[in-house]
Order: sequence, then structure tokens, then C-alpha cells
Amino acid sequence: MRKTRKLVSAVLAASMVAGIGMGSVETYARSSMRAAWNDASSSKTTGTAVKDACYVEDGSETAEKTAYSNVYADSAEWAAWQEKWKTIRNNYEQIALTPGENATKMNFAWYCVTEEIPKIKLMDSQGRVIQEVQGQQNLANKETITENDNVITLIPNKVTVSGLAENTSYQYQYYLDGAWSDTYTFETKSTENFSVMYVGDPQIGASVGQDDNSKEYHAMNDAYNWNHTLSSALSAHSNVSFILSAGDQINQTSVSKDADKLEQQIEYAGFLSSPLLRSMPVATTIGNHDSKSVNYSNHFNNPNTATSVATTEGKTDAGTDYYFTYGNTLFVSIDTNNYNCATHENVIKEAVEANPDATWRVLMFHQDIYGSGYDHSDSDGIVLRTQLTPIIDKYDFDAVLQGHDHTYSRTYQLSSDGQTHSSYQSAPKTNTDDFSAYLGDNACYNILTNIENKNNVVNPEGTVYFEANSATGSKYYQLIGTQQNYIAARSQSWRPTYSVIDFTETTLTVKTYDAATNTELVADGNIKTSYTIVKSVEKEDLKKEIESAEVKLGEVKAAGTYTEESVQKLSDTIDAAKAIYENAESTTTDVASAVTSLQEAVSALKAVDNGENGNDTDNNISSGDSTSDGNNAGNAGTADDNAGTSGNGQTSGNSTTQTGTATTAKSNVQTGDNAFPTVLWFSLGAASLAGLGYIAVTEKKRKNEN
Repeated sequence: MRKTRKLVSAVLAASMVAGIGMGSVETYARSSMRAAWNDASSSKTTGTAVKDACYVEDGSETAEKTAYSNVYADSAEWAAWQEKWKTIRNNYEQIALTPGENATKMNFAWYCVTEEIPKIKLMDSQGRVIQEVQGQQNLANKETITENDNVITLIPNKVTVSGLAENTSYQYQYYLDGAWSDTYTFETKSTENFSVMYVGDPQIGASVGQDDNSKEYHAMNDAYNWNHTLSSALSAHSNVSFILSAGDQINQTSVSKDADKLEQQIEYAGFLSSPLLRSMPVATTIGNHDSKSVNYSNHFNNPNTATSVATTEGKTDAGTDYYFTYGNTLFVSIDTNNYNCATHENVIKEAVEANPDATWRVLMFHQDIYGSGYDHSDSDGIVLRTQLTPIIDKYDFDAVLQGHDHTYSRTYQLSSDGQTHSSYQSAPKTNTDDFSAYLGDNACYNILTNIENKNNVVNPEGTVYFEANSATGSKYYQLIGTQQNYIAARSQSWRPTYSVIDFTETTLTVKTYDAATNTELVADGNIKTSYTIVKSVEKEDLKKEIESAEVKLGEVKAAGTYTEESVQKLSDTIDAAKAIYENAESTTTDVASAVTSLQEAVSALKAVDNGENGNDTDNNISSGDSTSDGNNAGNAGTADDNAGTSGNGQTSGNSTTQTGTATTAKSNVQTGDNAFPTVLWFSLGAASLAGLGYIAVTEKKRKNEN
């Protein structure tokens, strides 16, 4: 049951000026300076001149600096990959795993060239057959490609396997062109406390245009980098249950010509080429580059895919919305290339009503209705904001995962302003009254969290929106120069990133990492990207967390392979948490802080580096660049600049919710800063307990009691 709480604190105490102000001079469908990209043929130490942000108001840019974006470049590996690519580029029959409608199921999809009954042979870890499951071919959706007068007809196959147990290793084969495939493995994870990986815009082939090489060359380049990101991230986070990809798996959009159809299949072959994807399920959403072809829905067997008229009206060629549950969480994916939001609401309503007791609700779509990239975040990216914001509010989503703008950002907790706004099917042209009205309508939100509450909230009202940067580095966009007032943290590091989302019964934590080094990304203003939502917790929850942490502490002490510093930090945090548990006067804030701090101390346990670490950390340049102009005075998020007035002209001391009213003013931008050392503490009675993060309490009213 999702709990109902009274809202006791919902005020934004400081101003962040918005970049969608009335009367500013803008260019519709703007395009960023695409200076940096992840060039596998170059070297890690080769830099590129970049400017992190561009101002809409006058076209000026921030100071030039040097970005080191070729994070996986290695001449020997690149040479080997080019040879390997000869067999990857036309391997159109690779299988893709997708989460099933719940954790007991797994979905499979693949192309073959033979009309036959698709089958999966599921085996235990010893190779003993458990079941052989038949599925369906879709002859109506078969695709034909032509290369060098060789015509290939690809037939889509889909199978769902049921009866899976958690924390179990399985083997499987799929029936392919009259014979069983090689044997692959996958492992189910726990559904009680679990982690998922969240990526944005792998967009295989999107680096095309950076030089004179062909589309296929750039698909090869981007697939190489995608393989490295997956290898690096999943090596560092082996507990991940599945991957969430927020759209644009590939770059080739049009399939009107034979050459385009071939290129798109080559790019999908590159996307699916990592051997890790034979074992790791991927839940994708439809990006604008995926939306023009049935190949998307042929490659991915999405669960609970909408089929009725009410849940498919306006759907794109790629497919439509779907949902699934894993443990205590409902995941919903909608195709925002379909502008019929009634369709999306019907799917969301169905998903929520079918899973009323889900502790967490997560929505994923491609276009960033709340982002901070220069290219889309105040133009075509926000076309659906006025329609989707009240729907997201109505169905009480905790987090929204977005892509599209190839930058990183996180919002404050946002809600609908409850007012009536116009709906749009496209962004009007600039320098018109219609465009001014469009910008005004899109100030349709309330900002609910306090500005001091940068990284943690307890039972917050509203929804937090994330925008993911490119997971491959195939394409980066600049930030919009003036940071919008709804943005709490943002960055353009010019390096591939990914996020890990940890779910427990009481917490949802999102951390974003540099994909090459697996170190946590630091946003502008030295803001850590880690963000935790805490549901209301009781002392019994803390007791369980303490017991779990003590078990982990015993394990790592016995292993003797973790750094003394990280082990001691966990021990100290356990002692401090016990003091809170035993104190009769501990507040909800104290208990919630103790729970999250224990989780952070466990996740921060660091293995002793024995020189065999496979992560690609040497010769990588820190995302914080010494050539930055160093002018931090205007960074949104710093206390000095944000202590004055709110964006609607009210003083920061008023205990009111800030609306989406926008102004235009410049703020200096500096990205990739290194975090300053911070001691987190709070006072309990007369004692100050170090190491436990303060969390401002904002009690949340759940709008849909079930």
C-alpha cells in the first residue's frame, strides 16, 4: 500500500533563472556544437576544444576548454575490433533478452531466415533441461534487406519463458534456422533489494559526420564504445538485474531506401553485439531515431505491450507503450514520438490499476520534457510537457527517466501547477506570438523541494526527472547556457556516462558514473549526482538495515580484501545508527538518515587494488578540466547566488511552492568540477554524529490511495 502523508515542507528557497523566457531571441530546432566525440581510432590523451554551453539569448558560448573524450581508445584493441566487425556487421540474428511482465518471466526476441516454430530450451546451471518453450513468428513483420544483390529476408521470433526463480543461474539455447544455437547463460537476481542500470542514447552510428568516414564506419566505432561501456559498468556493478535504455538505440531513422534499411540492421547488429547482452536483459524505450521502423519491435520482446485501440492510437511504426514489474517496482515505458497523450494515460492507468501495491513507480520515455540541453530542452523536447506533467502527477510517479538531449541533468521534485494549459503537437516557430505562448504554457510546473536539499528527500511531493547523457559518446550536445529554474544538477562532461538505480523497500537511489572510470559524476557547482528518495521509515526498518550492515561487515572483515578506511567507515556508521535506534527521541529525519547512510557505507566498500582491476582507469583524463575558466560565481546551485529572490519575484523566505514562472538572465557555466570534501553530519540531542547525511523532511501526500 502506498502511504498517504501530509505535506509539511515544499518550498524552493532560492532562485535559478530559467532559459525559456518570453521575448528572447531563439532559433527553432537549434543544433549544438558537436565538437567532441568518442573516437576509438584516436588516443586517450588527444583533446578537443569544446564550449560547455550556449546561450539562447544571444548565441554566446562559455569559455573554451579541452575535453578528453576518447575514453576507450587503444590502437591494438581498435585494430582487433575492426577485424571482428567483419563478422558482427551482418550478424542480424543475435538474440535480445528483455524483462518479462514480472520477475518470474524472461522475454526473448531474434530474427531468423527460416519459417519455423521459435523455441527456447531452458536449462539449469548444469545443463539439465528444465523446459522447452515455443513462441511465435510474425510473418507480417518480416523485413528484407539487400547488399551487393544479395537479398535477405529476416523473420522476427518471440518467446516468453516462465517459472524463473530469483538468485538462480540458467542456461539456454534458441532455435535458429533449423538448429539449436550455442549455449548462453543468465542469472536472475534478488527482487527484495535490487539494482538496475540506466543509460541514454547509445545511438550506434550517431558519430557520423565527425569526419569523412562512412555511416558503417561510425556504426563500427560506436559499437566498439558501447561494448566497452557495458563491460566497464557491469564489471563494476555485477548485481544489476537489467538495463533501462531511454531510447535511440540506433541512429539510422529513415528506411525508405535499400541502403538505409541495410544500415539500420547493421546498427542494430552493433547495438546487440556485446556478449554481455546474451545474459543481460534490456528494457528499451522508443527514441525518435528508432521510431520510423518496425525493426525496433522486432528486435525487442517488450512485456504487456499495448494492443487495444485505446492504448495504441497514434502509435509509431516502431511500436507502442508497455509496462512490467520487478520486485516492489512498477516500470512503465511510453513512446513520446506518439503525441496522443490519451493513449499514454490509458496505458499508465492500466499499469497502475494492475499493480496498486507497487512501492515505487518509474516512468521512462525518450524526449526530455524537463532537461537542460541546448538542442531540445526549451523547444521540440517540451512539446508534450503540458500534457504529460499532470498525468505523471495524477498517477504519482516517483521518478522519470529521459534521454534525447545528450547531457546529464536532474530536476528538483516537480508537480503540475494545476492550471489549464494548451496542448501542442509541435513547437511553434520562434519570433512569433505562438512561440511566446508556447513558452508561457510550458511554465506549467511547481518546484517542491528546498534548494538546500540537493541529494536526499523523505516522502517528497512530486516527481524527479533525470536526463541521461550518451552511453557511448557517439554524440554530445552543449548545455543550454542559462540553467532552468527546475534543474537541481546538470553536467556536460563530454564523456560517456551511465546511472545505477538501487531499490529497497524504503529507498530509491540514483547514482551517475563516468563510464570509463566508474567514478561518480560530479555536476556543475560541485554537486554530487547521487540522489535518494526515502519513503517514510520506522525504527524497525532501521533495525533491519543495521542487522544487514553487520552481516556485511562480518563478511568483509573475514575476506580481508577491502580497504581499511572503507571497512572502518561502515563500522562507524553502524555504531552511529545504533545510537539513533536506541535513542527514544530520534526523529523521522534521524532514522531516515541512518538508513540511507548505512546503505551508502555498504555500497562504498572498496576492494584493495591488487593491480588486476579490469576497469579502464589509467590514462583517462578527469572529467574536471584545468582549462575551464574557473569562474564559479554564477553557478546555479551555489548558496551565494541563490539566496535572494525566487523566480516569480517572491523572497526566498516565503514558505510557498515556487511555480514555473520564467525569467531570462545569464549564469556562468562550469562543468565537470571535482567535488569538494564534505563532512555530512547532524545533531541528535547533544551529540553530533559524523558520517550520516542530513535529509530534509518533506512529507508526501499520495494522491492515489489504493
